[in-house]
Amino acid sequence: MYFCRAFQLIAFMITKIVLTGGPCAGKTTTNERIEEFFTKLGYAVFTLPEAATLFIKAGAEFLTEDKHLYFEIHKNMMRFLLEMEEDFYRIAEATDKPALIINDRGAMDLSAYMTPEDWQELLRQTNHTESELLGRYKAVFHLCTSAKGAPHSYTLSNNSARMEETLAEAIQVDDNLIKAWQKHPNLHLIQSEEFVKDKIDKVLLGIANELNIREQAAEHLFL
Repeated sequence: MYFCRAFQLIAFMITKIVLTGGPCAGKTTTNERIEEFFTKLGYAVFTLPEAATLFIKAGAEFLTEDKHLYFEIHKNMMRFLLEMEEDFYRIAEATDKPALIINDRGAMDLSAYMTPEDWQELLRQTNHTESELLGRYKAVFHLCTSAKGAPHSYTLSNNSARMEETLAEAIQVDDNLIKAWQKHPNLHLIQSEEFVKDKIDKVLLGIANELNIREQAAEHLFL
């Protein structure tokens, strides 16, 4: 009985958060900083890779004009993403620390790259609802693309999987992603800053607030 109770307490301390955003928003650097920062604060931190990047590098043709192929890629990416989340949740349950799972994009991100009709069909075929998918995550942090607030910083050179070539394309994708998550009750929009560190610090303090350790985190952040 004691073992079961202890296991339940550990599982209760698992927090799932989505880190999303438009192209060239700083997700990769932010993810690295999150892992470093919260590990030092005693958390088991799991930073899940972006499913779309894995699929693109593995050969999935996202720029195809074949609508059936495009749909199948997204349907299977949804399954892959959700299974990966479940696998790491079980790993987090096995740790003896409070756990933080950072999802580099979440399930709702897929809707930003599909027509509304195709998105609804994907939900039907995978037996999910938007409410269910939104409810998987405690909070969502959207990092706005640098194309909005710091266009001089926008580049294609730091991500071989990035497909948006112009500032207008980047802004449109960013807006679509915000729309995809707008129904989440705990959506944080992190605007672009002149200094990337300021943007990252906002995310760190925001996550710390979700973990109810903001004061402790602030002390470490501004040492």
